[in-house]
Amino acid sequence: MTPTSYAENVQFKLARQVDVDKAKRRKRTINVVIMRILVLAALLVPWQLGVEAGLIDPLFFSSPSAILTFLVTELGSGGVWPHVLVTVREALMGFLIGAVAGVAAGILRMQFPLLADVTNPFLTILNVLPRVALAPMFVLWFGIGEGSKIALSVSLVFFILMLNTEAGIKSLDRELIITQRALGATRTQLFWKVMLPGAVPAMFSGMRLGVVYSLLAVVVGEMIASQMGLGQRIAFYAASFQGDGLLGTILILAAIGLIFNVVVVNVEAKLMHWRLHDED
Repeated sequence: MTPTSYAENVQFKLARQVDVDKAKRRKRTINVVIMRILVLAALLVPWQLGVEAGLIDPLFFSSPSAILTFLVTELGSGGVWPHVLVTVREALMGFLIGAVAGVAAGILRMQFPLLADVTNPFLTILNVLPRVALAPMFVLWFGIGEGSKIALSVSLVFFILMLNTEAGIKSLDRELIITQRALGATRTQLFWKVMLPGAVPAMFSGMRLGVVYSLLAVVVGEMIASQMGLGQRIAFYAASFQGDGLLGTILILAAIGLIFNVVVVNVEAKLMHWRLHDED
């Protein structure tokens, strides 16, 4: 076999293996989707049958058909969209402010150990405070408008990102840092080239958690005192025993949280992809 024919044979086998792998991934994706549909049906069908048979009280549990009708009506009429926009705006603002402040605080504390030692007890006390339980105080301090919801969101997201950033920097290979210092890397170069890139996975792990807690904080604040927002609608439907509206609004919130998480995951994937290319 000549070198040319051997190379062509290897290339053919590699291409065939790629096609086989793609087919396996496609088949697995289809199987996962089918299994998810079956699990969802196993939950919803007995629920609907139980309501129709009178075994489940629709006043307290509603029914899948009633929730679907509510969602179609609300989304189609557009009545829910102003509330969605308010909640999304508050959650995003709280997340962005809390994330930027948390990452900056984590970096500063790792860069200046004395600052970390001085602030540790104070930040620990603030972190263990049940901010969600203190939501009424945030309403008292910042009013019933969007400010109190954003502040409550920031108070949760800040500590998540700060702690994750610190954990990411602490988890770096000490030998790598020592080697870079021995090679003459300045403190600034060490930070931008080693510490910060190495902490990116932990930071994005915190962002995935922080974006969920941001939405949670906003909804809790809206349930306590608000003129607009999905949390305000949840409180209204719960007080008026409208189970379809309550559960339908919760599903809308779940969809928003899922979208937030997907966006953060995709941004992380792109950033890590660029990082790998830069390293190459």
